Amino acid sequence: MKPGITRILLADDNPAIRSALTLLLETRLNVHIVGETDSTEALLPVVTRLQPDLVILDWELVGKPEKDLVAQLRALSPTLKVVLTSSRPEIGLQAQAVRADSYVCKSQPPEQVVQIIQTIMDLL
Repeated sequence: MKPGITRILLADDNPAIRSALTLLLETRLNVHIVGETDSTEALLPVVTRLQPDLVILDWELVGKPEKDLVAQLRALSPTLKVVLTSSRPEIGLQAQAVRADSYVCKSQPPEQVVQIIQTIMDLL
């Protein structure tokens, strides 16, 4: 892998969403999807093992309650960026409350998703 490539972990229980994000981000941005997970129970061990730069995390990910998950991720890796996703636009306010770096509504056009992820990558 080339230096400067952002390492992303996808955490979503929908394989179609993970596949679409992989295709979109790897073809439009300088990123590598280093792994995927479909549950909160698997998320923390996977982050520890893979050390991604960015986690794209579904707010409704199967498993334990979401509210402390971002804090737990930051405890593992203080420089980790976290982008929350949801199909519900109102989750954007909750994303701010848990101190996620950004929020993406799954109904947003692909170009907006790319722009949001690029903005977060610029902070790395």
